[in-house]
Amino acid sequence: VVEIEATALPETHPSRLASQHTLAITYEANGQVKEAVEILEQVVEIRKTTLPETHPDRLASQYALAIAYEANGQVKEAVEILEQAVEIKATTLPETHPDRLVS
Repeated sequence: VVEIEATALPETHPSRLASQHTLAITYEANGQVKEAVEILEQVVEIRKTTLPETHPDRLASQYALAIAYEANGQVKEAVEILEQAVEIKATTLPETHPDRLVS
């Protein structure tokens, strides 16, 4: 699916980014952490240019990248991303919102 979408859809297309995000999560679950990090870094960079910082898809990809960084031993990078996500959620979601409580 990702290969087909890469030839048929622009790199900023939401479906293509969602497929790449899912592939990266699958790679991480399979122990292919380096590959997951590479894909998620690309997805996050594209979503930074196409979505506002408060968009749930952008935050989800940043969170996934932080988890992948942690699994790859890049704890400092993971913490930076997670702190940023928590700050954004704190300013945009009510205190009792489930997404804010989870972060």
